[in-house]
Amino acid sequence: MVKMKNGISVYSGLNCSIEENIALIETAAEFGLKRLFTSVNIPEADSGSDDFAIILATAIEKDFEIILDITPETISTFDFALDFEQITPRLDDGFNPMQISALSHIRPIMLNASTVSENLLITLTELEADFANISALHNFYPQIYSGLDANYFKEQNQMLHRFGIETGAFAATLNGRRRPPLMEGLPTIEFTRNFSTDFSARYLTALGTDFVMISDSLPTIDECADIANLKADEIVFNATLNNEDSTIKNFLSKTFISRPEISPCIVRAANSRNSGETIFDDIPQSRRVGDITINNVNFGRYMGEVQIAKIDLPADVRVNSAAHIVDTDLILLECLGSNKKFSFRFV
Repeated sequence: MVKMKNGISVYSGLNCSIEENIALIETAAEFGLKRLFTSVNIPEADSGSDDFAIILATAIEKDFEIILDITPETISTFDFALDFEQITPRLDDGFNPMQISALSHIRPIMLNASTVSENLLITLTELEADFANISALHNFYPQIYSGLDANYFKEQNQMLHRFGIETGAFAATLNGRRRPPLMEGLPTIEFTRNFSTDFSARYLTALGTDFVMISDSLPTIDECADIANLKADEIVFNATLNNEDSTIKNFLSKTFISRPEISPCIVRAANSRNSGETIFDDIPQSRRVGDITINNVNFGRYMGEVQIAKIDLPADVRVNSAAHIVDTDLILLECLGSNKKFSFRFV
């Protein structure tokens, strides 16, 4: 499993006490999370709070990379924070290409992945910016209906990857404490606003995101665990078994790889046949989108092949229906392309 460098967000002077913020940092560190996002661009924050320095000190002690969201207007006010090598400034809109290029030769920086253009990246190439020091983090969107379209998000990630730039994005909390002023979640992609943090993070990753940050004020312990256990190179589907047959559960509890060629009807696992197990036939059932099936002994040399139905299909005496992907996760099928790892988590 490729280890992702995911993280949390902590805000000074908002709706969490300093004790709650410190506890969150400590919990995240226990789960092995490595990044902490914070911002000095929040008008609603109590500017007289001393929490900011305490948050920075605690995060540095716990060896977090601190992503500090700054603008050209705030960089001079908080330039003291940039003295710490663990702080990575995320350059919000307003920095010109010369400034970005110059900063990239001094320290690691992050661009705004939601708004960056290919023209800017070409200009940075011409200015000989140090791309080894450049990554990018998407915006989150407090205002409902204003989050990104998933296709646009994917295209931005692909563009940044062409320039060798790592990308990150935000997942909102569903069961924790959301951040003011609107407290309606802080997602990058609008579609994920009111879904679980676990699903949102898996969806962001399936769309090509390299790291995921929880954006809201106080996620639950379970949400921190979900982010910590996220798999970078594998789509994990939540699914339910059709029965409690332990043999079938064990057969499906492995990591599969999709075939290089793509069918409009089914996803085929390339590495599921020839397991040495005999798959006896079962009562044939019509298949619906999201059904997980296993070819049985009647399919000859294709016995043991694991498939996922992408469309409704008729019953076949050669195919056993074994499980079903939960409805929420069906959209992840659209992200399962060629030679992609996938697995099932039975719930």
